[in-house]
Amino acid sequence: ARVGLLDFQDAQPSHILYDLVSLIYDARRDVSPSVQKALLDVARKETKLADFDTAIAALLAQRSLRIIGVFARLWLRDGKAGYLQLLPRVFGHLDIALSHPTLGDLRDTLSGMKRPTPETLEQIRALR
Repeated sequence: ARVGLLDFQDAQPSHILYDLVSLIYDARRDVSPSVQKALLDVARKETKLADFDTAIAALLAQRSLRIIGVFARLWLRDGKAGYLQLLPRVFGHLDIALSHPTLGDLRDTLSGMKRPTPETLEQIRALR
């Protein structure tokens, strides 16, 4: 009953699963675990990729880090504070990706990266 809109503003050639990752790990709204699982199951069956789970994790990590950077830029450069409220969800997606065993080195590299809390987000907003 609801319509979604895909933003192709920054469209680039990418992995076959990138759009699926973008849809099920949306930065603005939660997608239910049952819908995520159903879509992943269909894609796993249809693509027959041997490294399916690794690809999903790597794409989710890459996308999450990119979005965190874009949202930071939108806040710092453009003063768009609304994006700050989305950071906890995107960091949650990053944590899901980093739980995959093949991303252990990246997980170690990012281990000191602070996660946004309501308190830290309020402190960031107060800087403006």
